[in-house]
Amino acid sequence: MTPEEVLKAQQEGAAVLDLRTPKRFATEHLEGAINLQFNRADLVDRAEMVLPEDLKLVVHGEPEAIGKMAAKLLEEGGFTVLGHLEGGLKGWKEAGYNTVTLPTVDVDTLHESLGEWAVVDARDRFEFRYGRVPGSTILSWTEAWEGASDFQDPGKPVAVICGDEVRSSLVASILARLGHKPSLVMGGMVDWIDRDYEQEKG
Repeated sequence: MTPEEVLKAQQEGAAVLDLRTPKRFATEHLEGAINLQFNRADLVDRAEMVLPEDLKLVVHGEPEAIGKMAAKLLEEGGFTVLGHLEGGLKGWKEAGYNTVTLPTVDVDTLHESLGEWAVVDARDRFEFRYGRVPGSTILSWTEAWEGASDFQDPGKPVAVICGDEVRSSLVASILARLGHKPSLVMGGMVDWIDRDYEQEKG
């Protein structure tokens, strides 16, 4: 799909599914895009666990061959895929359209100013119970599409964390799509634990 066609599809309710890595997504992406990092082996399974069946999708993958492959896999999995973004971000910007960023924060900065953040944990519930950032709340990645609509503005900056960044970037992108302004915690609980920072359990 041309950038013009993608924009029109967005305006009509379709969602752009950005398959790039969380770091690349955070740096620059289409406004309203959902970040679901590409993995051929389980892309469809993860999409089924997150996205509503009636959501129309436009796929953004780079290189473009990934977008074409993902579109085919998702269609075969029962999703309605309108097409893929031709030319990627370069083509999008050359057409005169803007991109947005997803702010990031590292675990050291988060730890130093923890009381200033509302931390949202995007992992599965058993992981959350086993050990989490003190004071954090859970919005598991598999529940985020519906749960995000009930998310209340906590009155402070929101930091979304998971094991690394894959699930947290997905949840942060869903929150951002609804108008929230989350930040993505780079390094996630892997770095938090590696630093031996305190955890809540249970």
